[in-house]
Amino acid sequence: MARKYKFRLSDRDYDRFTQMSELENSYRVEGYDLIAGVDEAGRGPLAGPVFAAACILNPHKPIYGLNDSKKLTVKRRDYLFDVIKEQALAYQIISIPVEEIENSNILAATKKGMIEAVLGLELRPDLVLIDAERLQSEDLPAQRSIKQGDAVSNSIAAASILAKVSRDRFMQAMAEIYPEYKFEKHKGYATADHYTAIEQNGVCPLHRLSFLHKLKLGETRFPDNTTGIGKVAESQVAQNLSNQGYHLLEQNYWLRPFGEIDLILQKKDRLLIVEVKASQDKEYIDSGIRALDPKKQYRIKKLAEYYAVSRNLDFEEIIFLLAACKLNQNNQVEKIKYNEF
Repeated sequence: MARKYKFRLSDRDYDRFTQMSELENSYRVEGYDLIAGVDEAGRGPLAGPVFAAACILNPHKPIYGLNDSKKLTVKRRDYLFDVIKEQALAYQIISIPVEEIENSNILAATKKGMIEAVLGLELRPDLVLIDAERLQSEDLPAQRSIKQGDAVSNSIAAASILAKVSRDRFMQAMAEIYPEYKFEKHKGYATADHYTAIEQNGVCPLHRLSFLHKLKLGETRFPDNTTGIGKVAESQVAQNLSNQGYHLLEQNYWLRPFGEIDLILQKKDRLLIVEVKASQDKEYIDSGIRALDPKKQYRIKKLAEYYAVSRNLDFEEIIFLLAACKLNQNNQVEKIKYNEF
């Protein structure tokens, strides 16, 4: 039977609490009664969402032992996490998913999470203390950016703990879904074991593709001797575009879980990403468009961006094309129609 964790405080904990109260006490003297600390967890990892938290502590219920969450043991963090949630006047924890990180960037996603955390508090703070960031929102109250705030402010330290424990627990849960990556051990950070797992298994939906370009992941999914209608149509489209001066860079470039790009070609400063659809249907163009739904378009575009950056390609324009191919009764390509997406 596991021994129950016993939380112990030392003179150093009490001294730290006093020191980390000085900043907030000075703001209370200025008339700011409700002070919220804000912090995040997960900006650096290769995988998983970023978490942001805001917390208004109760000055009449001091929580001793607070510190920068990274400087606390797991057991101490877990204990304080529960105490903060129980005794704080208000708190809010926000998760920003990987898709949003990729669609903007990690800093923008983090700031959005911080703003949502503050605005989601049940009590409106008079002042927001933020660890090293400034937030742009007309809906926010007064704010102060504090360097190394989680080491000098109890409120920011509490938010730091809320964000980190929430994210760590999320990644531990994801380790059960994706056991091959052992997220429970590194929480998605760039450790040697994590890199090895990526090289062996590719990436999963939790990975931030924009963080992985140096690995030059991806491979040709199908060997050159693969046959079939799709392969024949792709070859015909590749030949057609080659006749227009394009150079074929990749055919059937694949990376889990984003899938495959049929053709990647380049002509001078223009990069061409082509999805090939072949059909005997008279409505072959509409059929191809229907097959290229928004989710598939998103995956193709993210994979194309990753490929271009990871291969250090020199280009000024990237064009995404659907190549709809009309097949005759012998499954030979009669027509090719191109549509941008």
